[in-house]
This record gives sequence, structure tokens and C-alpha cells, in this order.
Amino acid sequence: MRKNKISFYLQRMQQRGHSPENVLCNTGLSVEQIGDESFRADSEDYRSIIRNMLSLTGDCHLGIALGREFNISDLGVLGYAALSSATLSQARDVIQRYNALSEYILSPSNYTCTRNGKEVWFSELSEPFPLGELLPFAVEEFVSRTIKLSASLTNRPFPVLELHLSYPPPKDERLYRETFDCPIHYNQPKNLIRLDIERLNDPITMADQDVFAICERQCQALVNEQKGQDQLSDKIKRALLKMPGSFPSMNSMAEHLGIGSRTLRRQLESENTTYQQIIDATRRELALQYLTHTSLSPKEIGYLLGYANVSNFRRAFKGWTGKKLSDYRR
Repeated sequence: MRKNKISFYLQRMQQRGHSPENVLCNTGLSVEQIGDESFRADSEDYRSIIRNMLSLTGDCHLGIALGREFNISDLGVLGYAALSSATLSQARDVIQRYNALSEYILSPSNYTCTRNGKEVWFSELSEPFPLGELLPFAVEEFVSRTIKLSASLTNRPFPVLELHLSYPPPKDERLYRETFDCPIHYNQPKNLIRLDIERLNDPITMADQDVFAICERQCQALVNEQKGQDQLSDKIKRALLKMPGSFPSMNSMAEHLGIGSRTLRRQLESENTTYQQIIDATRRELALQYLTHTSLSPKEIGYLLGYANVSNFRRAFKGWTGKKLSDYRR
């Protein structure tokens, strides 16, 4: 079974005495819709719900609390695959491989590099859609959730070694220092978590390779079922949103999706669209969100949308909306 993130939020807020109706205020969503297996929240739903939760609780660091309250069972069968993995490395890999079964407000990408002759592990957090002033909530939730889940899988504390955050320090840094207990660098170009690469070898407390094999098969079946239900244009859009700043060629996208470029073109024709139209629509949607929800400059937005220079972005925007960037932002 696939669990969605909005259901988790509704459960946690109800335990705090706040009704689903108040959490969903101004979204047009109902509890019945969210309970449907095929439900997927869009970017505006997330922004509205997060604002509602922050307003209802009055807790500006609610993300930390919600991250701590996230349990491995909240990932559904994917969580049980992680729970039965042999090591933290295998658990991380299976969660990444079937990330379509989990929902993130931030998109994590893991990589290693060498520092002072030692290999170090970083997780970079990118925004699939602009969060603006809600970014601290998303980062707090992701980092505290990572600490909680990793520790619960191995039954050992899971320290963060270093944080690079793209936003300024909070008014009261004490909670950050107590929660993350590591050097924190603010106003950085990227949101990065440095983790201890040696911890990937930590054994999972409830490791069971037979159970893992069963759970992984179930994950694969769910992903295949999900793929069968989705239109190809939707899959492409979701893939683009997970690659901030990157808009690959049609051949590269076909390779990413595991199909031939001719098949991709033919299937899109049957959906009455083209790859370029999907690229343009995704860029237009993101441009409007960046202009509405962030204070980024046109040059910075153009870069995030994959334009070589701001003039090309200005021309494209005028073609999409009939307006200049400055007029729209006003």
C-alpha cells in the first residue's frame, strides 16, 4: 500500500487537536480524496497545507517535530523493505530505487567526494517546486526525519556532521543546535547535509533477506501498477520536477524512463502533446511559481529553468503570458 504525505500531516495535526477540515482550508481537497490510492497533491496544495499547519499550531519549527514523529511504517511496504535490509546502505538504496512510492517536498540526491584524503557523504536537497518562506519547514522536517528513521533502523544514534542551509539563521538558534548538534552554515548557495559515510555499513536491527526479497517484489509491483495508470506526459513532468535546473533532451529523457525515443514520441502523439510542449508547460508553471513565491531575480529564475541567459527567459515568458516579468511580479 502506498501512503501519501498529506494523510500523515492530517493524522499528526489531529493528534494536536486540529481537524482535517482546518488543515485543508482553502485547498478544495476533502479527506475522501486524500484517502484515495491514486491521490497526489500538487505544489499549491502543499504550500497551503504547510501554511495552515504553521498557523494553526503557532510553532515556527513544526517541521522538526513532524520529522521526529515520522515512523518507518509511514512509508508502507517501502518502509518494511528498508526495515528488513541488511545494512543502512541497502535500506538507503531501496528507498531511492522506489522513491515513486514515497513523497518528498524536497528532492534528495546523494553523492560522495574526497576531503583531506577521506571520502565524505553529502545529501543535497533541491526544491522540485519553489517553497519561498516555507523552505525552513521542509529542511527541518527532512533532516529530523532522516535522523529519526536511520536511528530507528539501526538502533544506534545517527549524527549529522554538518549542515549547509540556503536561508538565514532562525531568530532562536537553540533548537537547531540541540536538534542537529553539528556545525551549521547559513546563507549558503545550496542545502547540503554531510553524513558519516561509515554509518552506511551499520547493520539493520531487523534484517531478514527473505522478507526483504518479498517486500522489494511488492514495491516493484506497486511501481509498475503506478506506471500503468499514469500517462507518459505525467511521468515526464514528474521526472523534470525531480531534476531542478535540468531539462534534458528527448533522447536523454527516453533513456531515463527506460524506453526508446521513437516510442516516447509515438506515445506522446497519442496523448496529443509533444516533448517540447511538456518542457514549455513545466517551465511556464515553475516560472510563475518562482515569481509568486520567491524573491529570486529573473536571472536566477532563468538559470533554474535551464536558460542560457536572462534575455531568452524574458522572451519565453512574454510568449507564454503576454506580459513582461516585471509586470507579472507587480
